[in-house]
Amino acid sequence: MAEDLDVDAELTRLRAESDRVAQALLAMDDHPGHRLLRGTTPAGVTARRWAAAEADVVGLWEWFDVYRAVLARADATRDPAELRRLLTGPEVVLAGPVPGRTLTGRAAPAERITLGELVTRMKDRYAALLALFDEVHESWSRRLAELDAPAARLAGLGDSATVTRLRDEVAEARRRAAADPLTPDTAAADLPTRVAELVALVGGFAPRADAVAARLAEAAARRADAVELRARVVARVAGPHPPLPDVPAPDGALAALRARFPDVRERELAEVEAAADEVLTRLRAVVAQLTGSLARRSELRGRLDAYRAKATARGLAEDAGLAELHRAARDVLFSAPCDLRAGTVAVARYQRAVLERVEAAR
Repeated sequence: MAEDLDVDAELTRLRAESDRVAQALLAMDDHPGHRLLRGTTPAGVTARRWAAAEADVVGLWEWFDVYRAVLARADATRDPAELRRLLTGPEVVLAGPVPGRTLTGRAAPAERITLGELVTRMKDRYAALLALFDEVHESWSRRLAELDAPAARLAGLGDSATVTRLRDEVAEARRRAAADPLTPDTAAADLPTRVAELVALVGGFAPRADAVAARLAEAAARRADAVELRARVVARVAGPHPPLPDVPAPDGALAALRARFPDVRERELAEVEAAADEVLTRLRAVVAQLTGSLARRSELRGRLDAYRAKATARGLAEDAGLAELHRAARDVLFSAPCDLRAGTVAVARYQRAVLERVEAAR
């Protein structure tokens, strides 16, 4: 109880506690989160929380001044009863808040508490302020760390419009992080992804462009071969023939992309790659169709010869009807150009007639 208090020991304890509080307050002033808030013009959530915390910081120092003043009175007194009262009684006078006070309005009543109660309040307020400063510093450090990687990846990419724009966005995101570290920055959420995509594009552009150029060169060579093949087919096989696609269009698009590198977008490069692949696919289809026409003519000629041999082997070489059908089919298949549709019908007629006569001879 207060009567059993060793006032000398309590005074010694309070002096030591005063020193610890002073050191803690000085450390709080030097806290990196506190320095960040003092050194910038906060915005958003950070500004609102700092406005209240800044007043609490001033109030905390004022409380400490009151604490030291009472302690100084205790040091100076020689009256044991007064000393006991100062150390244990409600001798700390705190002015109440005066929101909306006017010149003629009444001041808020003062509050009287003990030194122990004041220390408890100072510790609670100090803990709350320290938690805010820790949160500000942790959030600010984390967001800057998240932006350091994109900034470093952009460092060696030159000064194209795309790179410059992304660098400006990173710098602006850093400014927002310093001004309002407590508000999530949704505008910068995709920055790392966009920078990574640009880096990947820059790193892969040359080999991908070379691959497209190689496909276009292949397409040009295939087209030259297809031109000769088509000429032969037109001369030998009658009927509509597929047109040959042009190659230069994707090549021109690729040249335009090379000129704008690295300001191209992934979509643009992918479009040129797709165009090159489409040209090759169309050329392969045309060549396959043209080659198929010649192969079809050869297959019909071979089938006609096979059934001619079958008829001869069965003693039907002198059959006038078969000879006429064979001659009609041969005239179609060996004309230039050959009508494959008519040739198919003529060979089928001859084939059917040979099979009918063979069956009848059994």
